[in-house]
Amino acid sequence: MSKIFFLFISLILNIILIAQDFELKKILFEGNTHFSDGTLSSVILSKESPFWLWKFLNRFTNLGKEPEFFDSLNIEEDIKRIEKFYRDNGFFFVDVNSTYKLNTKNKTAELIFQINEGERFRINSYKYFGIDSSRIGKWLYLKILKEKKINENSFFEKDKIEEDANRIVNELRNFGFMLAERERITATIDTLNKIVDVNINIKPGRYFTVSEVKIEKGGLAKDDVEDELIYKLVGIKPNDKYSHSQNLEGQLRLYRTGLFTSALVSGVIAETTHTSVPINISVDVARMNELGPELIVNNQTNRFNIGIGLNYTRKNFFGNARKFVIEGTVVSQDIFNINFKDVFGKNGLKDTTVLGLAGINLSIEQPYLFYKDIKGKLDFFASAEQQKFYRYYTAGSKLSFLFELPKFVLFNNYSLYLGYESENINFKPQLSFDYIKGILITSGFPISPEDTTEALLKSESEAFLSHSNTILGVDLFANHANEIFYPTGGYNLQLSLEYTGLLPYLKNLFSEIKDRNIQYYKTLMGITLYTNPWKPARGAVAYKLRFGYIQKIEGEKSISQNKLFYSGGSNSIRGWRARGLGPVYTFIDNQGKQVTITEIGGRVLLEGSIETRNILFGDFGSTIFIDFGNSWRNLNEVSFKSTAFTFGFGLRYYTSFAPVRLDIGTQFYDPYSRKYIFKRSFLDAVQFHLGIGEAF
Repeated sequence: MSKIFFLFISLILNIILIAQDFELKKILFEGNTHFSDGTLSSVILSKESPFWLWKFLNRFTNLGKEPEFFDSLNIEEDIKRIEKFYRDNGFFFVDVNSTYKLNTKNKTAELIFQINEGERFRINSYKYFGIDSSRIGKWLYLKILKEKKINENSFFEKDKIEEDANRIVNELRNFGFMLAERERITATIDTLNKIVDVNINIKPGRYFTVSEVKIEKGGLAKDDVEDELIYKLVGIKPNDKYSHSQNLEGQLRLYRTGLFTSALVSGVIAETTHTSVPINISVDVARMNELGPELIVNNQTNRFNIGIGLNYTRKNFFGNARKFVIEGTVVSQDIFNINFKDVFGKNGLKDTTVLGLAGINLSIEQPYLFYKDIKGKLDFFASAEQQKFYRYYTAGSKLSFLFELPKFVLFNNYSLYLGYESENINFKPQLSFDYIKGILITSGFPISPEDTTEALLKSESEAFLSHSNTILGVDLFANHANEIFYPTGGYNLQLSLEYTGLLPYLKNLFSEIKDRNIQYYKTLMGITLYTNPWKPARGAVAYKLRFGYIQKIEGEKSISQNKLFYSGGSNSIRGWRARGLGPVYTFIDNQGKQVTITEIGGRVLLEGSIETRNILFGDFGSTIFIDFGNSWRNLNEVSFKSTAFTFGFGLRYYTSFAPVRLDIGTQFYDPYSRKYIFKRSFLDAVQFHLGIGEAF
């Protein structure tokens, strides 16, 4: 008896010793043909130890990850989890075994699972019980059948079957059957023929209509919001059929106004009669006046920008949930490429590497115009902006309307806008004469390269670049990605059409004196596609393609420099800095050196990217990417030899609101020198980018 007790204690101590001392270096799966190693790894308790760098960081910071150790007590549970996962996906005769290898010298372990998947079962029959046209109505019954996601002869997948059952319950609750519920799902397995018969039992319950709509208001500013406004925003009336989705839509409308800190729209089940239910709207009203500072961090214009702002908001401005906002901002752009030596030396803030803007914006926003899913907004703005060669002084206004359509429509967001802009452009004082001449030549200014009349340039060029014009446009968006910040499936489309020059056109139509301001069309099309071949959480392969074109109609002046297309930057081609690609002008300076001017902007844009996104551990991820493209003056300049190619990698930290990313891009092919990376200095071809959110 004492020997048995001694052996038992020794076995327990040995298991504990193994779990503590042997680092789990590898987990291998053998025989799995239908599911990847990554998918199966996410099912089990045992985890591989992280990369050595993350373990090293964990010793000093919270950024790393602790090593994982082998625990033989987890193996039995791991096997059960793998077998259950396979059975839930139709492999009812799966057999899983395991073994492990211990390296006593290096104190490491290797865990191996041998899987015999067996044959996968298919669905023979798939039926709904408890619902038919006589109980829920013919139209709703046919709608449920039409939208069925699972067909006979498809493989058995438990998650998809439960998803389909939940879809039916939601459909019933959205069309009056408030108490609909799923009773049970039965699966009868025919082991001889390798088939399954699936029956879904649904209890629809009674059909309900709305008896009344009640409002409960709280909060310090509850008297500043009228009940009538809340009724109209929610849009539910007595005698309407009960709809759970309509409750959620009304709740969402209340939140979007910004008037409420909390909002809940629900049926009061305790007060139901035989066929009717009251709807209760409970809200807490927020403060009507807000004044606060703002920290600005973004990637607008493909740069990493940081700044500060101050804004005042008056909510429910003259009623109807209208919002009045005054906002002032100061933003420094592309801060990592500022030459601080020259800034604090001879040039100061006039240095060409100092980029930024300061502006003020006044807006009146009307959510749910006419109590529909239409948002109207009127903006008045003024700004001063410093770029590499220019200083822009802009003032104008913009009236826009945003239409939201159901998710199943291709283009589910439309934006119509009409604006007016007056823009004055001044060359930077320290800009050399050759630079000014080169920029004007590429912009279409009527001057020959041999012209050296500086006075002519100074007197007429800035007037040529400045303009006052009207802009009429429409933006169409198809948002069909499965997530906003971490998309792993679906796609997004964008189509922007813009016509600039409505006022000059009308003036030229009724006057003999031609307006000098330019008229042109601008088109921008883009598609992003997200796939998830490996099925890790938040992992994906993403694709992007963008094309833009500007067609001049008439007018003597140039197209606004801010309206041209630029390539390069953190959301563009990452081997180059922001606006580092595009049309160029080359000249020989006073010292006999060849100088190339970039950041001029073009009328044609083509960009594309392929990017893999993977989770390393915890909230840390990585990416490998390929970018290509450029911007050109005209279509006839577009060619393979003038297209830039970039490859690189990046790191991601996934915060609760958006990823923070560091991308390192390498210029694989430079369209200006016509050289590949193998014939150039590697360090000269590398660009670093810091950004918020994914690149696309």
